Amino acid sequence: MNIIFVLLVVADFSCQDDGMKKKATAGLYQSKKSEGPRSCSLPKLNDWYKRCYRRFLVDIHIPDWDKRFLSKLDAKTYVNTLAKGKSSGIMLYCNSHVGPTLYPSKLGPVHKAIGRGDFVADALKAARRKQLSVVAYYSAVYNNAAFLAHPDWRIIPHQGESPYEHSRYGTCCPNSPYRDFAVAQTEELCGRYEFDGIFFDMLFWPYACYCPHCRARFLKEEGEDIPSVIDWNNPTWMAFQRARERWMSELAGLLTAAVRRTRSSMTVTHQLSPVLHGWRTAMPYSLTEHCDYASGDFYGPPVQQSLVCKIFEALSVRKPFEFMTSRCLDLWDHVTLKGASLMEMQAFLAPAHAGAFMFIDAIDPVGTLNRRVYERIGGIFPKLAPYEKFLGGDLAADVALYVSSESRFDFRENGTLIGASSKRADNMTSETGMPHMEAVMGAARSLQENHIPYAVVTQRNLARLSDYRVVVLPNGRVMSDAEVEAFRAYVAGGGALYASGYSSLIADDGTLRKDFGLADVFGVSAHTMMDHTLAFFTPQEKRFTSLVEPQEHLIHRGGWIQIENRSAKVLADLTKPWCPENEGSVLRPSFASIHSTPPGWTAFAPGITWHRYGKGCACYASGPIEAEPQKVNRPVFVGLIRRLHGGTFPVEAQAPAFIELTVFDKPSERRLNLSLVSLRQEEEPIPCGGTVRVLLGEARHPVALRVLPSHRKYPFRDIPGGIEFTFSDFEIFSMFELEYRNS
Repeated sequence: MNIIFVLLVVADFSCQDDGMKKKATAGLYQSKKSEGPRSCSLPKLNDWYKRCYRRFLVDIHIPDWDKRFLSKLDAKTYVNTLAKGKSSGIMLYCNSHVGPTLYPSKLGPVHKAIGRGDFVADALKAARRKQLSVVAYYSAVYNNAAFLAHPDWRIIPHQGESPYEHSRYGTCCPNSPYRDFAVAQTEELCGRYEFDGIFFDMLFWPYACYCPHCRARFLKEEGEDIPSVIDWNNPTWMAFQRARERWMSELAGLLTAAVRRTRSSMTVTHQLSPVLHGWRTAMPYSLTEHCDYASGDFYGPPVQQSLVCKIFEALSVRKPFEFMTSRCLDLWDHVTLKGASLMEMQAFLAPAHAGAFMFIDAIDPVGTLNRRVYERIGGIFPKLAPYEKFLGGDLAADVALYVSSESRFDFRENGTLIGASSKRADNMTSETGMPHMEAVMGAARSLQENHIPYAVVTQRNLARLSDYRVVVLPNGRVMSDAEVEAFRAYVAGGGALYASGYSSLIADDGTLRKDFGLADVFGVSAHTMMDHTLAFFTPQEKRFTSLVEPQEHLIHRGGWIQIENRSAKVLADLTKPWCPENEGSVLRPSFASIHSTPPGWTAFAPGITWHRYGKGCACYASGPIEAEPQKVNRPVFVGLIRRLHGGTFPVEAQAPAFIELTVFDKPSERRLNLSLVSLRQEEEPIPCGGTVRVLLGEARHPVALRVLPSHRKYPFRDIPGGIEFTFSDFEIFSMFELEYRNS
């Protein structure tokens, strides 16, 4: 292989948030900037992404050891088949995880089936004839050919290369000379073809790497050897995790800079699906600095897709963001097509969040596609198209969930030898295994089922806390001093905070603070790590009791922190069981009930508290009740959010729990987009109805309500400060436009 190495200068396209804060208002949500975390001047780009909302990607991860592989791949047939799906854009494979390119690269192996041809050029030409936008696909880090040809480029797990004996994926370290190869091949690719944009896949770590390149760099930067034991309270281990994140983000920056140098009008984005996944992938949210818009593929339930859309809406520098998922049940299944109603629901969840949607297919080994798949999708995508001209605006909500990139781990891993597990981290699981993300997901589900619109705040847009009347801080594992101060100022200025578990107890270097960083805000103190034995929340206050009734306790298995009350009002106490769970036997009857483990007689510590601080207030739960799977916890959690809010939400619905309500404000047009989308996953649609209430406040007055895309006027009823309307025969998606005038 003839590899060219080049010296690169990294261009920094990042800038800091302008830091401007807006005061919360009564009535309808105030508008927010729609350009995401960065508000400074951005490079001028091809605006294809603003016009293209329906997209396709066909995975072509096919090796070439069998001469039949890709032998029937024909660019014209390929594009004609995709065109049956009625998309407005495609993502075109230029290489794959296997490594060989589908164009005549001079820097690496070319797939044998391509021969002297050029599939990329032919497919690009055919797509242009169909007036399709075309984005290049490039697999970074995951490259079997480079892995095999250059052993010194390999990501090396702590236990050596043995994990690769059970993995199909060869991965290359960004600290090795592989980075020069990837940059050079990116320049070659972008120089040869006039794509509209490029998508870099797989910029995350499948394993913690202990190769010589990583060892030498960490020693140089930190003056320490790479630790071999997981310990989230060890500053050196924390420094290693931050270094891994920094190194991967650096590679993303190099690739983005290579595109900018070669073809400056092309959009660039990187795979951001690890936003929901664990520490092993080490993809920081700051990697979005190198993305023109957020994009990633996910395979979890509808509530996951809903949450991801809001995370991407918060992180995306430009809009719309892009959500991808497979047309099969998941990427491991090559043939089983999802039901038509599920596919339609997933497709409509993106425009309900003003986002673009992409279906992912996988080519057959010989290079053919199932045209019937695209005929089915061709019956779905045209339903989305009429809504596209109405999309845009700012996601409007009074409630925000705080999602912490740095909290994607579990303290219970402490003391584990990194080499004890050969598990490869990936971006396709729907299980998080992270207490913080489980709490985020639980809170999101509770708000969605109760039709309370919500948004997401991250460290990337921390200055926007004051945009929201209530902020939820769900069991954040670590918080920096800057985050602590931002939340303190938010509550002091009149904000309402719900926090649970570890939130603010652990510093961002892993050290245990002497007390909660927000102890003065919570009105309680804590000095210890979390206990994961069974406990119960026992109501102590009348209003909270009404949320729990007819139960007398809430069972809690998700861990709790013993706290000491300083100045807070106690809503519920913590109660231990009569006897420890799973103890006792027929020979040693130290149990209180033979089947279950009932709560004991007396409480031992405060469990859920309420405290006023400055102009605002804070509710603290010593265990994350929002993460518990019991259905009863959801109305309890939502009851606390309503209490923190202290008023009536500007937009709410009375409807079945599987319906999601989203709101986008377009102040320059004086319009609101109100979307309803069904999250029923497998069942066929069941027509249903409900009521939506919109409070506009004193400064805005309703003019007309229209159902989209027909723009037909829709009846509504005037109520004090706003309107109310009913809907019926709803199945999967509806969008309404409320026109208003300003006083």
